[in-house]
Amino acid sequence: MIPIFPNFKHLELSDRDDIEKFTKKFPPYSDFNFVSMWSWDIHNNMMISQLNKNLVVLFNDYLSEKHFISFMGENNISETISELIVFSKKKYHEDSLKLIPEEIVNVISKSMFKIELDRNSYDYIYSLANLANMNNWSRNTSGKGIRRFIKSNPNYNIKQFSINDVPGEEFKKLFKEWAKNRNIEDHFELNEYKAFERLLQTKDPNIKFIAIYLNDVLAGFTVYEVLSNDFVISHFAKANISHNRAINDILNWEEAKLLNKKGVKYFNWEQDLGMQGLRYSKEKYKCNFFLKKFIVSSLV
Repeated sequence: MIPIFPNFKHLELSDRDDIEKFTKKFPPYSDFNFVSMWSWDIHNNMMISQLNKNLVVLFNDYLSEKHFISFMGENNISETISELIVFSKKKYHEDSLKLIPEEIVNVISKSMFKIELDRNSYDYIYSLANLANMNNWSRNTSGKGIRRFIKSNPNYNIKQFSINDVPGEEFKKLFKEWAKNRNIEDHFELNEYKAFERLLQTKDPNIKFIAIYLNDVLAGFTVYEVLSNDFVISHFAKANISHNRAINDILNWEEAKLLNKKGVKYFNWEQDLGMQGLRYSKEKYKCNFFLKKFIVSSLV
């Protein structure tokens, strides 16, 4: 059970149902997705509480690992924000709340709070029908890359796995190759690698893997979670581009074709964290819209 604010508890796998009672009322913001929360809590620092029947989360910044508070809910919004800001200032020397969903911001009194767009935290949402047609994009580098890849690798193989039958050690080995391509010596110390290991612990049947094999060698994979008939969310994507630089494009295209056939409409590819290379890679896939997030602080 989630404690009442100002009491908090550390996140546990058993908290999923309690958390999703709050989050299911909102669009699928990546930061409040339980699998994402669990996977990235690599230092066991994430904590949860509830205030005015709203979910309160103590996050760590994905880059700086600095503590900050966010919340999701529909009740006594202004009162909740004011109380959380006072607490955040006193406890963490942070005078703002972050990752606040647009649906909450839309009902906040602009005369009481300062509201700032947080572009680096926007979730990118794509039409799967559009991505499934990526091979026909005439002037886009991804479309060109897919066509060249198919021509030079006509016998590539796509395999699907559930979280219970995925060859985990094989996938972990690919992480090492991916890191090596980026001159990272100790991939075991990467936060992303640790998060991937935690994801494998969930044993969630909604977690699916798509892998590409070249000559029976794993060359890349993606991991997604089925959320509803309308949405899936991306959790991980890794490729050894020493085989071919278009492997990521092929994976995203194959994934989109599969999901589009199943009737899924949208793909949440999470945020870019303000990283230029990551933003470029997300923008080139023609995002349909964003799930916008905001920074909220008091005016006084």
